[in-house]
Amino acid sequence: MHGETIEGYSLLLLSLLVLAIGPALHQLARATGTMLAALDGFVYVTIGGMVLFHILPETYHLAGWPVFMALALGLMGPGWVEHRLENLARQAHAVALLLALVGISLHGFTDGLALGQGGHEHAGEHMLPWAVVLHRLPVGLMVWFLIRPVYGLRLALATLLLIGVATVLGFFMGEFAVGSLTNDSRGLFQALVAGTLLHVVVHRSYPIEEEGASTAARRRQAGVGAVGGLVLMAFMVSDHLDPAIVDSAQAFMRLAWESAPALLLAYLAAGLVYGFMPKGSLTWMGRGGHLSQSLRGMGFGLPLPICSCGVVPVYRSLIARGVPVSAALSFLVATPELSIDAVLISLPLLGGEFTLVRVVCAAAVALLVGWGVGRWIVPQLTPQREEPPEGPPMSARSRLVHSLRTGLIDVVDDTAPWIILGLGVAALADALLLADALNSIPDWSEVALFALLGIPTYVCASGATPLAAVLVYKGVSPGAALAFLLTGPATNLTTFGVLARLHGRRLAMAFATAIMVLSILLGWGVNLLSPVVVGPALDAEETLQWMSLEGLCLIALGALFLASFVRMGPRAFVAEIVADGDDEHDHHNHGDDACCTSEKSCASDHVHHADHD
Repeated sequence: MHGETIEGYSLLLLSLLVLAIGPALHQLARATGTMLAALDGFVYVTIGGMVLFHILPETYHLAGWPVFMALALGLMGPGWVEHRLENLARQAHAVALLLALVGISLHGFTDGLALGQGGHEHAGEHMLPWAVVLHRLPVGLMVWFLIRPVYGLRLALATLLLIGVATVLGFFMGEFAVGSLTNDSRGLFQALVAGTLLHVVVHRSYPIEEEGASTAARRRQAGVGAVGGLVLMAFMVSDHLDPAIVDSAQAFMRLAWESAPALLLAYLAAGLVYGFMPKGSLTWMGRGGHLSQSLRGMGFGLPLPICSCGVVPVYRSLIARGVPVSAALSFLVATPELSIDAVLISLPLLGGEFTLVRVVCAAAVALLVGWGVGRWIVPQLTPQREEPPEGPPMSARSRLVHSLRTGLIDVVDDTAPWIILGLGVAALADALLLADALNSIPDWSEVALFALLGIPTYVCASGATPLAAVLVYKGVSPGAALAFLLTGPATNLTTFGVLARLHGRRLAMAFATAIMVLSILLGWGVNLLSPVVVGPALDAEETLQWMSLEGLCLIALGALFLASFVRMGPRAFVAEIVADGDDEHDHHNHGDDACCTSEKSCASDHVHHADHD
């Protein structure tokens, strides 16, 4: 019987030991100020990496696409149950506690089933038991923190014992419960367990606050722990990666290699432009007719290093300060579409001709939307024109330091997660998409399809560019890629919600319709009038020379991104994309707007001091 192997027993004993260490670490941290945040970052990255880069690809080979549904069930199902229990607890605490203990027991039993399969040679089962072992640490911390302060030491210890007993039972029943399953069923089970592991890690239920530690200090501690997790994960999974992941990693390096010089230049330029260009006047944007206001709104936004999620609160601030809707709407569309980083990263990945077409089309969409939609809208906010007092003028040296800090810290913090996500998705597309399947889609419907896909997508322009480059390389028409690049950064659910609250649903619908129609028309026009506009092919055979300009720029860019990751901590870094699970909120109270915080303050400062003609 497999559960009786030496390796299986070792995994079981190790999991029980790690479960018991959790409460001891929590007490030690409270007594000595030890960094719980570093532990949290370590577990967050390690388990997440194991699941995404090893367990999920291998289980996909066993059961196919249904494993994603099983993973989602394991990730979101416990949260739904916890929400029900939370409502029930208001009426019957004892019943809620009993159901919670049953859930804890079932979770421990499932962990035991996974541990009992630790020595199998089946795909997907090499790393899962180790992920189970690692996740027992946050489980122990969670039980100790939630139960001991309310119900006392005895019940907390009894709960830990209950988890241990359930784990042992699951371990010895693993051969009967899981060993006889088909490959499909085994893959679904592994994916379900992986989802529950992610749930425990993502929805942290224990505090990381320490005496005298600021939020920034805790995030740095979590970042340091996360770097240690990355190193450990690299050693654990590097020899067991799926071939598709290996191919994607190679494509990621090629894309990053091509993008690094442009991104470094973009960060420097964004900071210098923001620091040294004269501030535009809010009064200046309100002059002239609607077309003139649209032009001025677009011009006002071009120097600002703001991405698609950071531009929304600045738009509201402009409306509140009396800027005409035509100017504000053009600002809303043009600022993320024509950002310096998006334009410069387009040059190496999409070519100069496509970049020029992208800039011209984005400017046309911004002007037409601002002029055509904004002229019919009356703002519902009362303008607030009071200007805050200005401080003393900054010296040239202070401006330079402030500019470099803005470009190399603030803008990097706000765009690095999106760029990594964009490169990662593009790399997966490069490895997995089949050119024949994409070429079979007619150009006229392909443009509309990709424009429609871009509307709900929450992505910045620079992050979408690598994906567009890969799509063109795989056979997607340039017009379809252009339509996606126009709708993606300019529209998302947050933008629609803000527009509906400020101006009503009719404006939000008119805005979305105008963006969609213009993007499709421009995409068709590009395919019809300029079929030679294509992105350069990615050279899979190119040797990466680290002492070349690209190599040195990639090293510098990697250092900037790593510093941002440590500075923000893994949870806040990921929250820039998902806008959920802010690390300053507890398990049941996630942040709703964790996106682009430094960019918001940066842009708001620019708006509030826009006094000079």
